[in-house]
Amino acid sequence: MLRINISIIVMCLAMFPTPVNASNSTTQDNNESWQHISPSLLIGGSARYRYENQGNFQFGAPKAGNNQDYWLQQLRLHMLWQASSNVSFFIEAQDARIFQAFNQHSINNRKTPNIFEDHLDIHQAYLDIKTHGVDERSRIRIGRQKFNLGALRMIASLEWVNTARVWDGVRMTSQLGKHNTLDIFSSRLVPVNPVLLNNHKTTKSRLFNSSFHGIYYTNKNQLFAHTQFELYSLLREDATVGDRVFTWGNRTAYKQNAWDGDYEVMLQTGSYGNLTQRAYALHIGGGYTFDSLQTHLSTAYNFASGDSDAADNTHQTFDNQYPLNHAYYGYMDFFSLQNMHNIEVVSQTNIAQSWKLRMAWQGFWLAKPSTDAWYNAGAGITRPASVGASHKVGDEIDITLKHTFPAISSTLYIGYSHFFTGAYIAQTGSSKDADFLFTQVKASF
Repeated sequence: MLRINISIIVMCLAMFPTPVNASNSTTQDNNESWQHISPSLLIGGSARYRYENQGNFQFGAPKAGNNQDYWLQQLRLHMLWQASSNVSFFIEAQDARIFQAFNQHSINNRKTPNIFEDHLDIHQAYLDIKTHGVDERSRIRIGRQKFNLGALRMIASLEWVNTARVWDGVRMTSQLGKHNTLDIFSSRLVPVNPVLLNNHKTTKSRLFNSSFHGIYYTNKNQLFAHTQFELYSLLREDATVGDRVFTWGNRTAYKQNAWDGDYEVMLQTGSYGNLTQRAYALHIGGGYTFDSLQTHLSTAYNFASGDSDAADNTHQTFDNQYPLNHAYYGYMDFFSLQNMHNIEVVSQTNIAQSWKLRMAWQGFWLAKPSTDAWYNAGAGITRPASVGASHKVGDEIDITLKHTFPAISSTLYIGYSHFFTGAYIAQTGSSKDADFLFTQVKASF
């Protein structure tokens, strides 16, 4: 009963007139609305509710999780204190819950780490120190924070999941002239304990037990006109299991008039489980905007290497690490950027002033089905390697409708997805098509 009362109060607060947007880097990074309490103190928050219905997510297998539906609730309150012209402090509390319908208990909402529940906890808390005078983009950020760099294929806070990702660490951002930005960070991902305060106790996940460091360079419109050029080097390290994975990446994005395109190449060296890590991944895509139709049409190809021999001393499966897979490889979250080929076609249309329609087709193949597994969006194994299996896993369609309510800083999403199983699934187990339906509302205040 208490949870319901809190939810009603928060939703009512969200209906107040449009708040003031603070003009500093912290508010821009968090993309939130704010209310001024004083010239130096701002508060805000958000309430998000989502219903999900999953049908045949185990492709018809008679086991837990094949069919389920549930509600997700996420409440956030945050505060920004501008202590001086060069120093500010940001803190954000989060309460995330899952309510499983019809007495289903197929989701473990008590394990750590957890993507569904995080009872009232400190989500973010960091200190910002400006390093270049009035240039708010140059700063040192110390504490619990979010990382979202580049196209988010390797580093993202993953806001889709109910608890999202945060890291404890230090990040230095330097604005080197008008066109160049350099980010350097050292951190560790925070595992969510659903009922206790989040801490860094050892988990069963190597991703959460790892330290994570990186250097990320961005050049805008200087090396090439209408182009953003990025170079980065990342290190994920967990000595207890023999992981020391280096990722060397380059991304270039181009946009001029109606045309746009980008590519990203990622190479990995080092070690994975005391094996030599030698893996790579590739993205290439392009699009065109039809102004008369208010439609953007795009297509892309994505590839990530798989392991060709599980018995040798080389690990060739790409280590996807901390990405935003949900936005790129199907809304049903059946795939990560590991051991796969993917082709997509996406259409996004403004069908009214406040409505947007997104329609997407995704085709999926495994790169090495006989010697490597099929990995889901969380890097878990959906099905192990199967000798002689087909490369074709299946096809997914995603249809999403978004409506914004600017006057009350709110958004509404309605989405449906269907997965058509391919020969690989039929050859390796149960093979019923899968369905996904969701609706979400979020209000910021």
